[in-house]
Amino acid sequence: MGKWQTIRLWLAILGLAALSASGFWGVDNEWAHAGNWAEKFSTLVQIIYSTLGLAAIVPLWRRLRWARATLYLWAFTLVMTGATAPVVWGQGGWVQALFAAAITGGCAAIVIWLAPLPPAQGVLRRWRWPLTVLGVLAAAWTMVKAYTPEMERLAPLVLHAKQMEGFCTGLSKGTSQAELTAMAQRQGYVAAPDHDDKGDLLKLTDPLYPGDYYCKARFKADGSISEMNFTAGSNDK
Repeated sequence: MGKWQTIRLWLAILGLAALSASGFWGVDNEWAHAGNWAEKFSTLVQIIYSTLGLAAIVPLWRRLRWARATLYLWAFTLVMTGATAPVVWGQGGWVQALFAAAITGGCAAIVIWLAPLPPAQGVLRRWRWPLTVLGVLAAAWTMVKAYTPEMERLAPLVLHAKQMEGFCTGLSKGTSQAELTAMAQRQGYVAAPDHDDKGDLLKLTDPLYPGDYYCKARFKADGSISEMNFTAGSNDK
């Protein structure tokens, strides 16, 4: 092996090790908090690509014939992780998914280009580009399957949250506590007295999504609203 090929080999190995280490970082916490099929799938693919990255080092170092196949599988799972993670964990859309897939695909392409692989033979020589296209289509299908249930879950939540935000921010400053309570109940909200570091308040929550958003109203001495705030997040004190 020439000097340049040795340098390429070491750079490829370092790239595989670094990407695998980043994949294993925090994956135990992600798996513990994976609450649906999409999140578990994304975490599982992340574990697979991290494991394959380490496993590919040995055949790459020894220039074994199946090193190319291992690297191709590693690259596929790496791109799948990049494409699905923004959707299932960050509630992102297609733009974020495609951007992340492009970044991870670029990293995989650089590693494969650096790796001094034996010439492709057999199935990989004749079918590698059709297999690549099929892999991309499979990744796109998986993204849709992961994206759709998450959006179906979030869409009504976002709609109801926007409705409460419009209700709270559209109230007149002269509205009294009794009037606010009656109006909130007509909207189907729960209005309950509460207290925090700033003093007494009235908290409005939606019984459909009690832990996702709420409003806090504070009142002047004459009983009219002095401050009204909408918050998206936990309604714990």
